[in-house]
Amino acid sequence: MKRFLEASKKRIVIVTYVLLFCMFCFFSLMDLHKRTSDYAYFANKINSFIKNAHDSESEYLCSRLVNYVTAIAQEKHFAELLKAGDEESLQKAAEPVFQDFGKRYVPVISVLIYDGNGNLRFHMTPPSISHDPTKFHPSVGKEVFTTKKYSYGYETNIVPLYFCTVLPVRDALANVVGTIEVGVDVSFFHYNLKWFFNDVRTAIFSKGKLLDSSNGYKTNSAEFVYDYYRRLKANDAEFFSQFKDRIDFRRTRNDIQIGDRYYLVSTSQVLRDNAGREVGKYLVAYDMTELRLRHWGYFYVWLLFFAITACVMLCINMVGFRKYERIITEQGTMLAQRSKQCALGEMLGHIGHQWRQPLYNLSLIVQNIGLQNQFGKLDDALLASQITLANQNIQYMSNIIDDWRSLLMSGSSRTVIELQASVERAISMVAPVMEQSKITIENRITTPVQTMGFVNDLVQLTINVLLNARDQLSLVTGERFILLSCREEAGGLVTVTFQDNGGGIPEHLLKRVFEPYVTTKDKGDGTGLGLYLCHQIVSNLDQGKVWAENRSFELQGNVLQGACICVQFARITEGG
Repeated sequence: MKRFLEASKKRIVIVTYVLLFCMFCFFSLMDLHKRTSDYAYFANKINSFIKNAHDSESEYLCSRLVNYVTAIAQEKHFAELLKAGDEESLQKAAEPVFQDFGKRYVPVISVLIYDGNGNLRFHMTPPSISHDPTKFHPSVGKEVFTTKKYSYGYETNIVPLYFCTVLPVRDALANVVGTIEVGVDVSFFHYNLKWFFNDVRTAIFSKGKLLDSSNGYKTNSAEFVYDYYRRLKANDAEFFSQFKDRIDFRRTRNDIQIGDRYYLVSTSQVLRDNAGREVGKYLVAYDMTELRLRHWGYFYVWLLFFAITACVMLCINMVGFRKYERIITEQGTMLAQRSKQCALGEMLGHIGHQWRQPLYNLSLIVQNIGLQNQFGKLDDALLASQITLANQNIQYMSNIIDDWRSLLMSGSSRTVIELQASVERAISMVAPVMEQSKITIENRITTPVQTMGFVNDLVQLTINVLLNARDQLSLVTGERFILLSCREEAGGLVTVTFQDNGGGIPEHLLKRVFEPYVTTKDKGDGTGLGLYLCHQIVSNLDQGKVWAENRSFELQGNVLQGACICVQFARITEGG
């Protein structure tokens, strides 16, 4: 676990921040989704308020007009005058009455009376509206005579668009003998909608364009408030003209940005004529800037929370990993010290073993010189030969010390090292130990291969693997073999294998044999540092990699089974 943490600390920090960022994104997106849903809900509510306000005002206005005009028609006997075709009497009866509309807060722009045959018998329009009465036509067909009910809608009979209420004129027998059409300026609805919503902008879109309110005509309303709201409507039309091309009329609401302001534009209210045909849409723009800023304000709060959390996590990671690195460094120092002590102990053991034979030879030489002198047979030639033989043994012992001392001195800089020479040198250094253990080493590494590493890295690596195999082969009865070979891989890589017939490594330890203190021997027989040092050495080589396998191999016509230590590194060309 400690080794995993040591090797993966950077990954742990990265994963920690990735998870933290993912959590931030998840919760912030969830919050934004919730607030976006609230925004959509609020927008739909506004649309429904606008529609209800318009529909209720339309119905209320029609009810007022129908009640008032119906009472006047009955009082002034409009039905009898229409039957008689007395236009002059109808004019005298109707004109004074409808002049009174100006005092009733209703901006009426026209009153048209038709007989049962659809002939215009009376009309009244403000002088400011240019018109040709001969081109006027009833806004409803003969069905009003059948249904005997009033209707309302938006018509284009007098001006580009106005609100028209049509009510039947009934005689004493309740038969419909004509119709009365009352036209109302649409500024009435702009005026009323502004009672429901503060700072709302309204306009009407019809026949592919916004209706222009600056047409110059004036209703006969005596109330100045309508003139004021007509000016407001003109300003609203100018406001909508800035982005009318960006409005998608297929949607009931549009989000439009103008500068640093955000508007919700409702197109849900469809304007229809008395026959139910669509003649336009009622546009309402509501300023949503404050709501959107509040939504983004919450997002910035999430961002601030993430930044604070990230800083806290960074402090925790820095403090925690610094403490952890100190512990690991101390443990690494202790491990290195113990490794050196173990290596020194093994080196002394090997030196002592290799010194036994030359020391025995020196002892024999000294004894021989003494005996020859005792018997008077010691001459100059014999003394010289014995001295030469003694010097050869002493030189051999000195070479052993130099080899093992240089092995412990790996150098401080990387250099070019050669595989074949390193392996042969390592084999010669452990040959006496292997001969004592009756182990045969088959070296098939005959091709010079160079790589980059520290001096003696490959020598020490080979010695560690061979001595580790020696310990395992000591448990095998019969012939004992170690096979060394190498092969070239794609991409300039070289794989060196050390195979023995010691029976292999337990499966549960295959991936852990290179960890410190992991050993296949009894607790008192091994330190578990040999292959760990091999792993550390391989990390110094270019693209170095080491792993263990259990495999079979063929040697001297026999199929043998055992462990295989595989070392892989990058090959360099000579002089490279």
